[in-house]
Amino acid sequence: MAGEEGFGQLEVKLYSPFYTYFDGGAESVSAANETGPFDILPGHANFFTLLTPGDVQIKSAGEDYTFSVSRGVVQVADNTVKLFVDI
Repeated sequence: MAGEEGFGQLEVKLYSPFYTYFDGGAESVSAANETGPFDILPGHANFFTLLTPGDVQIKSAGEDYTFSVSRGVVQVADNTVKLFVDI
C-alpha cells in the first residue's frame, strides 16, 4: 500500500469481559470518541482514548467488520490496537 511501506499491518484485538470479537491482522480500525470519528492505520502514534457509543469498523484482508459498542477504551502502541468494549 502506498505510504505504508515499513509499517506493516496492525494487530487488533477487540474484546469484552466475556468474549473476543476480533483477534488478528488488519489494515485499519475506525471508531469514535468525544471529539469525533478517528482512524487508526499502520504506523499510528501511540494513542489512548475512551470510545463513545457507536460502531467500530475493522478492515482486514479486504473484508469490513462492524461491531456496535456501548462504550470502551482503545490503546494503540507499536502497531497493536487493543479495544476493550462494553465495560
